[in-house]
Amino acid sequence: MQSGRKKRIMIACVTFETAKVTDPIMFYEINKAHIIHYVKEPANKSTKVYLSFYERVLEIIKEDSPRKVEVVEHNERVTDFSIMLKTVLKIIGEEQNAARQNGENCEIYVNISSGGADFAAAATIASMMVPGTIPFSVGTKEYTVDIEGIKENYFKDGKPVGLTMSTFDPRQLPSYTIQMPEEHLVRGLRLLNDRNKAKLSVTSGSMVSALKDKGIWFRNVTPEKSNRKTNQRQNEAVYYQRDFVDRWLKSKWVVKDDLNSRYILTDEGELTIKTFYTE
Repeated sequence: MQSGRKKRIMIACVTFETAKVTDPIMFYEINKAHIIHYVKEPANKSTKVYLSFYERVLEIIKEDSPRKVEVVEHNERVTDFSIMLKTVLKIIGEEQNAARQNGENCEIYVNISSGGADFAAAATIASMMVPGTIPFSVGTKEYTVDIEGIKENYFKDGKPVGLTMSTFDPRQLPSYTIQMPEEHLVRGLRLLNDRNKAKLSVTSGSMVSALKDKGIWFRNVTPEKSNRKTNQRQNEAVYYQRDFVDRWLKSKWVVKDDLNSRYILTDEGELTIKTFYTE
């Protein structure tokens, strides 16, 4: 049985950023922060630069947070996609298991903006693999370098170069399959949304008819000869509930609006029809 306590946990990576890590901690009122960074042992001149950013993040958390934030350090190679995926998945799994054992409500926020490309890719995929996690990104409102600073630091011989002068050879990432939602479910959901907006009927009978018109209905219901039309409508209503509504509900794409006696799309449902099979 879960208690009313809510634990807010954040996973983030520190390389050359501080505000992108610390500001969300204040915004989401995080209780516990898993901070991933990498420093070789023994530390040398170059790795001490990375360490200074991590230490500054700790200072800001301690200085600015109105409540005590538990910080868990993870010293892992942040430029290795597989290690980052393993690390993030392990943190999520351990926190979810601990929450179940302690009877706590647990929210896990995954900051995909604060680390490098490998961490961002791994954190995004991990969030999609594990239900219940909340991935988020942080945009830059103000930069530390002005226009003149950009010209001084990111140009060479008057030509724009950027932070990177040269690169290692490209490394292909491992391939992981994340199942796309089934096409007929998304197209049926979009049809439901369109009919809701147009204030058209969304009863099972009208929806089945509309699904048939759009070529999204695949059940071939053959009723008994006696009372053929009534049996067909009843059977189709059952299959519409089973093949569409129940699966929309399971995916948290719709909720029942009891006041108007119809299913309406959730934010996740809205995002789904805007993202998939839009052609």
